[in-house]
Amino acid sequence: MKEDSTKVQAYLDVAWDLLRKDVQTTFQYADSAAMLAKKLGLPYKLTRAKRTKSFALTGMGKYAEAEIFLQEAMDGFVSEDNQTMILDTQIEFGWLKWQQDLLEESTAYFVGGLPLAKELKDQQREARIHNHLGGIYRVQKQYNKSIEHYTLALNLVEALDFVPGISACLSNLSAAYRDIKDYEKALEYANRALAFKEEQGDDLGAGRALNNIGLIYKDTQVFDKAEQAFQQAYNIADKVGDQKLISHVEHNQMVLAFSKKEYPRSIMLGEKILSGTQALSDIEMVTDLYKHLSKAHAEMGNYPEAYRYAVKEQEFSDSLYNKNLATITNDIEAKYQNEQKTKEIALLASEKELQDLQLTQRIKERNVIIVFATLAFLLALLLYNQYRIKQKSNKELHKLDELKSNFFANISHEFRTPLTLIKGPIEHLEQNPDEQLGREEIKMIRRNTNKVLGLVNQLLELSKIDQGKLQLEPTEGDVYKCLRAAASSFNSHAAQRHMDYRVRIPKETLWAAYDRDKLEKVVYNLLSNAFKFSEDGEMVAFAAHYQNDELTIQVSDSGKGISEDKLPFIFDRFYQVDYSSTKESGGSGIGLSLSKDLIELMDGTITVSSEAGKGTFFKVQLPLERIKTRHLVSDNGAVDVKTEPPKPFQLARTDKRNLSEILLIEDNEDMRQFIKGQLVKEYRVLEAINGEKGLGMAIAKVPDLIITDLMMPKMDGIELCKKLKTDVRTSHIPVIMLTARAGIENKIEGLETGADDYLTKPFDAKELMVRIKNLITQRKRLRNHFGTNNPVVDPAKVTTTSLDKKFLERVLDLLEKEHSNAEFGVPQMQETLAMSKTQLHRKLKALTNESPGELLRNFRLKRAAQLLSQEADTVTQVAYQVGFNNLSYFAKCFKEMFGVSPSSY
Repeated sequence: MKEDSTKVQAYLDVAWDLLRKDVQTTFQYADSAAMLAKKLGLPYKLTRAKRTKSFALTGMGKYAEAEIFLQEAMDGFVSEDNQTMILDTQIEFGWLKWQQDLLEESTAYFVGGLPLAKELKDQQREARIHNHLGGIYRVQKQYNKSIEHYTLALNLVEALDFVPGISACLSNLSAAYRDIKDYEKALEYANRALAFKEEQGDDLGAGRALNNIGLIYKDTQVFDKAEQAFQQAYNIADKVGDQKLISHVEHNQMVLAFSKKEYPRSIMLGEKILSGTQALSDIEMVTDLYKHLSKAHAEMGNYPEAYRYAVKEQEFSDSLYNKNLATITNDIEAKYQNEQKTKEIALLASEKELQDLQLTQRIKERNVIIVFATLAFLLALLLYNQYRIKQKSNKELHKLDELKSNFFANISHEFRTPLTLIKGPIEHLEQNPDEQLGREEIKMIRRNTNKVLGLVNQLLELSKIDQGKLQLEPTEGDVYKCLRAAASSFNSHAAQRHMDYRVRIPKETLWAAYDRDKLEKVVYNLLSNAFKFSEDGEMVAFAAHYQNDELTIQVSDSGKGISEDKLPFIFDRFYQVDYSSTKESGGSGIGLSLSKDLIELMDGTITVSSEAGKGTFFKVQLPLERIKTRHLVSDNGAVDVKTEPPKPFQLARTDKRNLSEILLIEDNEDMRQFIKGQLVKEYRVLEAINGEKGLGMAIAKVPDLIITDLMMPKMDGIELCKKLKTDVRTSHIPVIMLTARAGIENKIEGLETGADDYLTKPFDAKELMVRIKNLITQRKRLRNHFGTNNPVVDPAKVTTTSLDKKFLERVLDLLEKEHSNAEFGVPQMQETLAMSKTQLHRKLKALTNESPGELLRNFRLKRAAQLLSQEADTVTQVAYQVGFNNLSYFAKCFKEMFGVSPSSY
């Protein structure tokens, strides 16, 4: 072609056509267009060539160079006053910043372009902006907003019938729905996007769509289809030369190999990616690569390599943190430079305007500007100050509201359990006036009444402290005697839990004026916390001594400890160290706060030191003036108060009654005994004190029904229910969940995990018994319905869970395959199903009311009846065909089942 503007345009057309197919060649054609446009003196063509070069450089990951060319293109479009191209370039600046993870700057460019797009009534570019904003919200994990923007963009491009835009929106919606695990919609959108991309010949877009499809199949564990999609995506990315897509696809292939347990291949792919240069710029990807390489080597037993990669993963995690800090700094600096540049432009414009005016007008206008600027500055400063005050107040109110909400939730939980234990026996007595409460039940009511009273007293004392009405009420007495009495009240508790409880208090007399009630409350709170956050068998220590007119109390434990970041807040009111969702994080959040307030009321101090996993140490120092008395003082040695010796071992009685068996899992001793007392007359009861032990007992014993508390140590009710309902050995067992959390969201969470029923404390014991009876009766009715007299066992009708249905289908498939084999019996059935004799017997008995042997025999007999009714063969041949070697035994069993002999049938 002749070297003129037409040839320049031809270069640009070819470059655009290849942009999503081969970025290297795109750059070469755009560069040729730029050189020719510069040679011919065509500034508007040179501007467009620079914009195209910026696109290609972005695809190659050369962001700094891309930004230079894009800024030069923007300057050109501004000089042309081409509003459409200015809008385009602003959107492209947002995309470029996004590629560099500068999300704040990227968002500013996109949001800033929306008014111009609406002013130009350019729906296509408006859709592009919504599409990009959806992507930024997706990166920030705000998936609902992300889908909202993607949907807005899709509606706009569909109205225009703009195919490239439609395919881009579909791809993005697919990725967003995958993020929220709606894989059905994600796959639907991804396939639609792929069809559009292939129709347009958009190779890069097709590669990205195939990569999304591969991720969906990987998440849903359809590994063969995932492998195929990733391979197709890699081939396209390699052909186009888009390094970022190549790295992402290779990374996904490596994770897929790890998921398929192909550890050598996973290692090979990971090391291949790390050997490249493009991948190393993506710190998040490299961190994930090192993590999977470490895990893969560990799975193969290569622990030195696993350790080496784990160290590298930690290094890159730190780098990622530093990178985020640097990004924040860069954002602030870029903002400052932009503001300075804007001010300079405004100043130059003002100076140019002022030069056109006469000297007198300039002076007047300058004075007016100064006055208005000063007023505006003062107004802005005032508004900003008001805004900061309002923001600070809102934040504090929000924090206070959150603390109050947590407090009320926790305090209501603390009240519900003792109220249930008080309410239950009273309701039983009301319904049975002729009966009397036993001594243990009366003790239980008293204990729990005292517990509620203690909580109420704590709340009242907090109120008095806030109002300044709580006063010391000192009386003379022996301080050491008071401490011994308070500490000894935990002896039996320590003995029950086999804990090493050490108490060191001098055996001398310490006579002084002190407030006994407040001192006891401090000791009780500190010791209660020590026992609460220590496991059975661990150590709790209490020590006290008096020196230099100061009483020192020390409480320590070897329990969970408190992490360094949470330690400064433990004396804050309503604050709780949240260890987990289990009951170990329970409490009201007022004990330590109240203790600190009481100690300060006594002019004392309390300090704490702790290390996560190693225990906690509290130290209380109280000023105390000793009163000299004529009492004889013994030696100053300290006495070790030993805990009560453990009770001798007793063999548990075995309940041999022919009744349904219920497993009761509850960590509160009083609550467990109360519920057991309601059940024991009509059922055999097994007990477990936490979810972990309950799960083991459920698998070993396979009871007819399980009652579990929601909040327990070791394993909570939610996790327990999930494990029970996903284990083929226990999935058929009905579960009733009890909880002190009364919120509807807690009830929904419990039912979603597979619980068959849900009761909120305090509950009516009669209601619990009715619900138990209904669930057990329902399961018995199902078993009886599908027992021996039913000609065909239908898994869909027999079972209540999909796992039980799959199990029965597997059993029936096995019987269908092996029933004609006379050597096939119950042992072979156990081996094939990988279950013990006891587990298989209990499982089948629970589902079909037939033992494994009965199920196999009856299956053979029912198949024999089918063959005989079809006159398929002689009685003898039919008996052999269904696995019977003994003809007389076959005839006897057949007659017992069908009431007639085989020949008569």
